[in-house]
Amino acid sequence: MSKTAFRGLFLAALIAAAALRFGRLDLRPMHHDEANQAVKFGALLESGEYRYDKADHHGPTLYYATLPAAWLRGQKTLAALDEKTLRAVPALFGLGLIALFLLLGKAVGRGAAAGAAVFAAISPALTYYSRFYIQETLFAFFTWGFLIALGWLLTKPSVGKAVAAGILAGLAYATKETSILVFTAGSVGLAAAWLLSRPGAEEKRRFPRPALWLAGLASATVTAFVFFSSFFKNPRGIVDSLAAFKDYAARGTEAGMHSQPWYYYFKTLGWTRADGVVWSEALILGLAALGIVAAIGRWKTLPPRSCGTPVAIGWARKFWMRYLAETTTLMALFYSALSYKTPWNVVPFFAGFCILAGLGADAAIRTVRPKAMQGAVLVLLGLGATLLVRQNLLANRRYPADPRNPYVYAQTSPDYMRLVDRIRDLANFHRDGKALLVKVVADPSEQWPLPWYLRDFKRVGYWTSLAEAGGIEGVPVVVASQRFAEIIEQTASDSFQAAYYGLRPEVVLTLFVDRLLWQRFLNSRMAR
Repeated sequence: MSKTAFRGLFLAALIAAAALRFGRLDLRPMHHDEANQAVKFGALLESGEYRYDKADHHGPTLYYATLPAAWLRGQKTLAALDEKTLRAVPALFGLGLIALFLLLGKAVGRGAAAGAAVFAAISPALTYYSRFYIQETLFAFFTWGFLIALGWLLTKPSVGKAVAAGILAGLAYATKETSILVFTAGSVGLAAAWLLSRPGAEEKRRFPRPALWLAGLASATVTAFVFFSSFFKNPRGIVDSLAAFKDYAARGTEAGMHSQPWYYYFKTLGWTRADGVVWSEALILGLAALGIVAAIGRWKTLPPRSCGTPVAIGWARKFWMRYLAETTTLMALFYSALSYKTPWNVVPFFAGFCILAGLGADAAIRTVRPKAMQGAVLVLLGLGATLLVRQNLLANRRYPADPRNPYVYAQTSPDYMRLVDRIRDLANFHRDGKALLVKVVADPSEQWPLPWYLRDFKRVGYWTSLAEAGGIEGVPVVVASQRFAEIIEQTASDSFQAAYYGLRPEVVLTLFVDRLLWQRFLNSRMAR
């Protein structure tokens, strides 16, 4: 592929990725995990304080990365924040993830790198979670930044590459505890690729000196310490980050509500059908499999794209292809081996599959003979890419909160927004306005994302039992989960008007409104 074609295709991929990731960021209701992260960030925004919580919320990079976005939009409090500010952060890192593949142009060839960028740009899964205010896309960015820097450190050692790899490793560690899986996969993949690609005397002579490895390790340690210690305010944070591995290891291996079979990720990505809607990223998976075959094959030359002399495969390219294939495969195996699975965990290793798909597409175009068939392969790839774009738009614009979408997981129902709107309407008819007393009685998983949506209300309390709530007599608005709603309906139905709203599939919340307040609200509607 010529440099001009490479630049043009890569730029087109970035433009498409930006359009798919940044448009209508407020289209989907906040997931309870997003709301939880948003409130956690709000505390940092308002007070400047952050403390790492080893039991939950993962590392701090998401929160610190959101600060510039909030400052740019002039938002200084939790109440001032909105979904666009928050979700723009992972969207930006999702775009950055694709830009990282530019660094692979000289490693695996311009055609393969451009193909990787295109597949990552239009992947419905990568796009969906780039619009999700959780750590996953930042983690994928730091992960692949680290892995690419590590590969360049081995093939063309320098202090700058060692430090860059270390900083990115530290950022990955400060983002998610599962970075340990990435580091293991990358280390084993790197060692296996080095040995199996049979380095010559020149490559062995250039092998990075111990000082470079130490520089990388020191950079990673300092970076992780800076973030986990809240920029030196809480040195114990780095110790807590190590202690967290015990809890996360138990969570990852124990059976629970997130327990899924080993093939869950591949089934989700490969083929899902729900009520007549079919979803599949099999094109990327299939081309990635071809890329793995190309990486571990014993080809000494690459067939040319057009007439001419076959392109010799140098040691560096053999190494890179094996390294990327082995590391990505190991990451997928590690994540699949854990019982704990949520669909957004595909992001780090599926980004690797997009790289391998670029290798596979490039190999397919080069290998097919006669030459006229190369045009047919390009047409088929174009049709497959068009279908992916269509699915992308369905997943992110038409069905962003629909359970038929395979990337929707415990997503807040659009019906929930009627509950939020009704509470806001009621506040307009109460003398206290947004200081209206609201009592929420529900299990913790059913309380969210209300703290986000009522973030500008002054008196909202959350309890897990009616006894802890201190009673509901005289309270203007009560939100209750099913088991508490049944008790309220049996004991205080004369005092309240009840209405029902869906939180998630098969999860209903009941809104109890003081009858006098409800009557004022109704009268206003009838007077219109």
